[in-house]
Amino acid sequence: MEKATFLAGVEKATAVDKINSAIFFGEYGTGKTWLAASADDIEDYAPVLIVDIEGSAAGVGRKYPNVDIIKAATHNQLEFIVTELLTKEHGYKTVIFDTLNVAQGRAEKEFRKRPENANNKFGVWADLKDWTLDFVRKMHHAPFMAIFIAHPQVDKDENTGKMTTTVKIAGSAKTDVPTVPDLIGYLDFDVNEDGETVRVLRVGRSTSIITKNRFGLPDTIYPAPGAQGPTIYDIQSEIIKAKENE
Repeated sequence: MEKATFLAGVEKATAVDKINSAIFFGEYGTGKTWLAASADDIEDYAPVLIVDIEGSAAGVGRKYPNVDIIKAATHNQLEFIVTELLTKEHGYKTVIFDTLNVAQGRAEKEFRKRPENANNKFGVWADLKDWTLDFVRKMHHAPFMAIFIAHPQVDKDENTGKMTTTVKIAGSAKTDVPTVPDLIGYLDFDVNEDGETVRVLRVGRSTSIITKNRFGLPDTIYPAPGAQGPTIYDIQSEIIKAKENE
């Protein structure tokens, strides 16, 4: 029998020019979950599952009735769902975790219960960092697109007074987690060419918002004409445009 080699896992660079994982963050009501759920409109990213950690998926079904939702009301429930997603056949091509902040908060409480962490806050934060990074990395390398919904956080530089909006991530994982996803976008509002206020996704070149993209996307992604907010289709279209313009 011929032995397997690393060559079996080699693929063309064009084949990986897609989103493996993303973080969408923003204030309440900016359409983070709706943006993520819009993956259901694209055959390559559907079907879609929302892991509802915060209880904020209400209303998604009105626009995306084919999206499935499973509630993860506790840390242990989330851990079970993650294990099942990675080890069992399910067919989902996109999995949304809503929200990362709440998942971290529950994990922290569990880690405080560990005997070795009694009166040891450093142990708790070390455990939380390890868990968060492991969670995000596993999902990034999973055989489906993973989208994390998160809240924003405003940081102030004590030396310069500069205010920066970034993904709200607890502990030292805040430094490492953003290195993992392909895309980190901030949901905001802007005025389009017709003078209408619409939701937009900011993904680059900002002195006040920390974002990221590995696809050469424009700094701001606007919705299609007539739409109130950007979709995964809009993002994917911009990825294709950027590729064609290389």
